[in-house]
Amino acid sequence: MELDLNELNSFGKNILFTGANSGIGFYSLINLLKKENYLFIPIRSESRKKILLEKLKSNFKNEFLSKYLNIIDNVDFSNLKNINKVREYFLKEEKLLDIVILNAGMQYTGALYPKVSKQGIELTFAVNHLAHFYLINNLFPLINNSLESRIIITSSDVHNPKSSGGNVGEKAGLNNLENFRDIISGRFINFSADKAYKNSKLCNILFAKHLSKKISHKKSKISVLTWAPGLVIPEDDLGFFRYSSKFNKFGYLIFSIIAKNILGITASPEDTGNILCEIAMAKSFNNIEYLHLSNQLIAYKKHKLKKVNVSEEANNSELAEKLWTFSSELCRSFSFDAFYL
Repeated sequence: MELDLNELNSFGKNILFTGANSGIGFYSLINLLKKENYLFIPIRSESRKKILLEKLKSNFKNEFLSKYLNIIDNVDFSNLKNINKVREYFLKEEKLLDIVILNAGMQYTGALYPKVSKQGIELTFAVNHLAHFYLINNLFPLINNSLESRIIITSSDVHNPKSSGGNVGEKAGLNNLENFRDIISGRFINFSADKAYKNSKLCNILFAKHLSKKISHKKSKISVLTWAPGLVIPEDDLGFFRYSSKFNKFGYLIFSIIAKNILGITASPEDTGNILCEIAMAKSFNNIEYLHLSNQLIAYKKHKLKKVNVSEEANNSELAEKLWTFSSELCRSFSFDAFYL
């Protein structure tokens, strides 16, 4: 399909946006607010909320923010219990959603030992996949069944072992979920922070594809999109590389300089934030079931958003269903069972 990002849907949408306080998310948030959409932003802590509001005040007046920006306080995606807070918020406010942007993500490549969530799940899988999986299952009845409604998941081309980033270091691969519970919890067998991140991005796509299948059976008009923003290196300490940069600060600095200024392979947070805003609002993505997009490097410091194929493993419908079942059972094993899909 030809990607026309210029013709936009009507503004004034109710948008739930995770990971909106830094990096790509922050610049997309600014653009979505400028179009007078109503943004609902889960924030992990009071300190992060304060930083976000201070940054936004350089772009918007307090009266504007009071009308269009809504903060859902103390939502830490490393604790599944907090997902229920989001649903309770929308039920209390009697709000329905038009767009859900699942952009929160983290990685800590370089670490030798796993970080874990409140439920003892490896943190990359817990935040990047499981929290968003449970959030959509929890919130689905509150999403408008409309031609302009959509669920957008930020993934990465590193899910594909044949991609330029995916073929460096450990490669993504779920091995049909064999011993997967032991890989993401308990014994954490053969732990690799690099592979954990790549696998979480593979899980994003498998989840999205099976989600699209399930809601299409409900005759839903909601679009499901995954997208890969490319290599984005934020300027602040709250961004995507906030953990991995700590394990090798000098190496990270050298990598950043080479990637940005010599190779010219990075995309800026501003540009990718604008693209995410366009994906949220463009008519091209109305009622399309599922699509994967990639902000691909086409020349030195130049990218273009394209429709691309996902990896062979990401296209495995049986694996997608198996991951869905595994994720459901994992949530329920911790007594989180508010599923509406």
